[in-house]
Amino acid sequence: MATRLLAAWCAFVLASCGSQSQDAIPEQDQPSPRQEPKTSAGQNTLYGNSADIEAYLQAINPHIQEIGRIQLDVDKSVGSTGKATGENLASAMEVYKPRLEAVLESLSTVDPPPLLASFHGDVKKLVTLRISGYDDTIRGRLAEQNSGDITLYENAEITLKEANVLIGHLNSEMQKINAALSNNSPTQTASP
Repeated sequence: MATRLLAAWCAFVLASCGSQSQDAIPEQDQPSPRQEPKTSAGQNTLYGNSADIEAYLQAINPHIQEIGRIQLDVDKSVGSTGKATGENLASAMEVYKPRLEAVLESLSTVDPPPLLASFHGDVKKLVTLRISGYDDTIRGRLAEQNSGDITLYENAEITLKEANVLIGHLNSEMQKINAALSNNSPTQTASP
């Protein structure tokens, strides 16, 4: 049950990556350098061995939480006006981009179960898209200051919207994974 709540939490955090109205996520320990899911006895699911899936979800959870924390911190940079500008976003994205790069590097050390390789690739793609959007915003601010050109901002918007669409896909997949784990859990009966 705790692992299924973890899976639901992962889905919630992925959803918060694209939302500016979520509350701050509590601080967690930084991800460890090498995290490999442990293979143990478990039931087979549509996505593979349930124990392997649960271990994988536990391994990526700190990374998913960090993605959400970073986005919340960037969203806070908008300030009390509620208006995102090249100046306030580029400044925040420059600060938080190294953390996203660290998440991407850490995700590369996690070995997903074979049937979740595509899901894991999409999580990494989400981070890559965010990094690209941050880069375009940072470079866009410089271009705006130097020549008034805002083309890179437009590119950043497209890339970050693509990341948000991917979040929806990842949340949908997480729901399916969670359902597969729920459907294969042993039924517990109360003893007299």
